[in-house]
Amino acid sequence: MIAYILNSTLCLLALFLIYRLLLANEKSYRFNRFYLLIALVFGLSLPSLDFFMGTNQFIVGPSENIAGIDAEKITAIKQAPTIFVTGNIFPESVEPQEYTAAESAGNGTRFPMFTVLFFTYTLISLILLSRFIYGIYSIYSRARKMDEVNLGRTKLMLSEQNIVPHSFMDAIFVNKHDYEEGMISDQILDHEKAHINGKHTLDVLFVELLKVIFWFNPALYLFRRAILINHEFLADEKVIDKYEDVNDYQNQLLKVTENHARVNFASNLNFYLTKKRLLMMTKKRSFIRSSLKMAVLTPVVPLLILMFNTRVIDKDHLLGSYETELVAEPVQVDENFSYLKWKTEDGSFFHGSNKLFDPQTGILKKESIYQEGNLIAHKSYNDFGQVWFRTVYNFENGLPITKRTNISGDLMSEFIYPVPDNEYRGVQRYYTKDGSLQYEANFLSHSENYHGLVTEFDTEGNIIEQERYENGELIEKIK
Repeated sequence: MIAYILNSTLCLLALFLIYRLLLANEKSYRFNRFYLLIALVFGLSLPSLDFFMGTNQFIVGPSENIAGIDAEKITAIKQAPTIFVTGNIFPESVEPQEYTAAESAGNGTRFPMFTVLFFTYTLISLILLSRFIYGIYSIYSRARKMDEVNLGRTKLMLSEQNIVPHSFMDAIFVNKHDYEEGMISDQILDHEKAHINGKHTLDVLFVELLKVIFWFNPALYLFRRAILINHEFLADEKVIDKYEDVNDYQNQLLKVTENHARVNFASNLNFYLTKKRLLMMTKKRSFIRSSLKMAVLTPVVPLLILMFNTRVIDKDHLLGSYETELVAEPVQVDENFSYLKWKTEDGSFFHGSNKLFDPQTGILKKESIYQEGNLIAHKSYNDFGQVWFRTVYNFENGLPITKRTNISGDLMSEFIYPVPDNEYRGVQRYYTKDGSLQYEANFLSHSENYHGLVTEFDTEGNIIEQERYENGELIEKIK
């Protein structure tokens, strides 16, 4: 989630910067409206594709293994559950031998932070949603008490309040006294009709709904402001094209916006960017310049896709690289068993913690702990610092004996190495979330060479399927 917030914010800021540099000062108002709305959708959805498409999941390629079993064999063995892992890792300043206790203590203290953040986000979103609903309700509630003048497809609502002329959906709201005294010109009414005909209210409501969900994204407020001012440019353009008297129209705007209150969610006549609007009214449009700037936008989409939706996979299937580059050194115990130890580039066995950071966010994503070259623990954390995934390796007499994998504190798999002391017989087990054994396979020498029973269980511990192998060959199907 943290990665999504950062990526979506950066993506939107990049798109807004492009708008400011290339389009904001051009009289291509219709294209600008299209760009701003599409950029909002694009900037908020593109970084989320990784989440929904599983970019943060481990990708297992040929000749790699999960929990000790080669990837290509996973689906061949009774459809054993494949374990995928995602999450950010945060550092722990503990010695290698202390990791188990530290994790257990850390789980309890970190969990409330997730709860606090979740309820804070939900509370603010509910407040904004209530404000959004109340804002719409208040407009219709006040409208029911106003006198109405029929202007064809448009309704003119006469308010007793001292409001600036504004429109909402198919209605124009004006001060009753000003209208009856002839103080509201045809240019002003045509300005508001342009908002209605252009369905600008829908843009405003769309952005307000996005604010309910993405209130934490500062770029959204920049887009909202740009969309509102572009609405004014569009309406101004319609009026000027019809009346062709810029000076008179500007005077009408200045007169009608003095000492009047604005209304939320409505297309208001406003002059918070007075100088900008006056300049844009008199600015000459250059078709060639506008076309060239629009052409520059052509490579923007593929570039942003590369920047914000590209998966960079290293040997550990995650973004970034470890602090220390380690080299695997195979240790051949005998002709039937070997394992890996890890050395630094200077040739010494690595001892301590090796960390991997996300190059975009700087957040520590995972951590592996070594003792004299032996990997003894691997940990992954979620965005809120909880230990989400943990693999612990146990050694005896210098040899790996077992490997246990936990997800969210639950034992998910167990691997017993086929070492000489157990006559090269290994076992692979998978467990359900409630701790029940779901799958068990016995093998000889290596995980591809099934030897003994291979069993699949249901949630109640009953055997669903069971087969017996000898040296990798199926001898009988017991059930």
